[in-house]
Amino acid sequence: HEVDGDRIRAASLLCQHREGSGLCFETMGFSASWFPFIFARVRVRSTGTFRFHVVVPCTSISQTVAIDPDSASLDDPDSNDLATAGDSIIEIEESDPYSDQAKDKLAKFFEQNDIDSDVDSAHDSLLRLTEQVLSWNRRLNLVSRKDCTAPVVYHRHVLPSVALLPLVLDARRNDDDGATLNIVDVGTGGGFPGLPLALLLPDARFTLVDSVQKKLVAVSEIAAELDVSNVRVHWGRAEEMYVGEKGRREHRGRYDVVLGRSVTALPRFCAWVSDLLRRHDSDDDDRDEEGRGGRLIYIIGGELDELVESRIARELPLDEALRREEGTSDKRALVFHTRDVEEIATESGEKGRIVRSGPGRKNKKQNNRGGGKKMARGAWNKKQNDVKKQRGYDDFQRYEF
Repeated sequence: HEVDGDRIRAASLLCQHREGSGLCFETMGFSASWFPFIFARVRVRSTGTFRFHVVVPCTSISQTVAIDPDSASLDDPDSNDLATAGDSIIEIEESDPYSDQAKDKLAKFFEQNDIDSDVDSAHDSLLRLTEQVLSWNRRLNLVSRKDCTAPVVYHRHVLPSVALLPLVLDARRNDDDGATLNIVDVGTGGGFPGLPLALLLPDARFTLVDSVQKKLVAVSEIAAELDVSNVRVHWGRAEEMYVGEKGRREHRGRYDVVLGRSVTALPRFCAWVSDLLRRHDSDDDDRDEEGRGGRLIYIIGGELDELVESRIARELPLDEALRREEGTSDKRALVFHTRDVEEIATESGEKGRIVRSGPGRKNKKQNNRGGGKKMARGAWNKKQNDVKKQRGYDDFQRYEF
């Protein structure tokens, strides 16, 4: 097959189907041009058709090969029947973000989720954000620099952030007083998922948190360039935001939504952010259908332990949210209510492992010299004449001649 001028050739494919264990897939004898290609997924269908993804720089190619089980040889490693059988269907999933097709997909996403927003304006804003991230990424590693192009940034960073919009809007719809949503994005990095959501939710207030100052400088500049006035940044660690009088006043229990995207293990993340989430005014269980307490929305892939799985209030695979082919990504957005976040943090033991270095943390190691007061490094104690000097010997005598 010819794709963008690069010839793709497989000398042979060896596949062996094992009963009860799916399809065992192995590639052999690829030409040198196949080096950057990675087989990501294999799926068996009852019709004898399997599908695999070949991930190439900036492009994801989906190819379907039809196999005749009676004619294709699965035991002969030299057989090319498997590689040549059937017609190939190639579709570009990471389409040009500037195309009408990309805008139409965004319009369908808004329509399916009852989002009242101007598609042209939203698409233009997301494209400008993509361009800003690309520009800054040449100077600073905001996102992975490997294959960093407009389609990659738009489809792998911007759109997955936009996919959280219905989950965030649910928090507003379930809020009785209709107050402005306070949202904090912990571990924002290059501004994801906070910045795309701030562009689409101008009435909400966003706080983007990261411990790397230079990334927040870039995020601030991007927000200013895009005229995003509902974003502020906080340099520091999430578990230290609510320490001290100012922290308790500005951050403790002040946020309706906490956002995170594969920052760390979920139990540890819950321990960091549990005190940031808003609690319900009454003593009622905030895990009811209304969910009036704050909520954590977290993007993560892979398997989770039972402690976390049992407390998921809602789960939304990103492929389903963006109407992409199943298996394009294993990432999913999970929603947890405030009380569930607290229970995960406590029962996992992560709450007790938090080590803070910010204000309000007392230093338990005290210097016994000088009355137990903490001394500056390198300082000298005041001489005490009533204390016998420690010379290392007791029979010292001074002689004069």
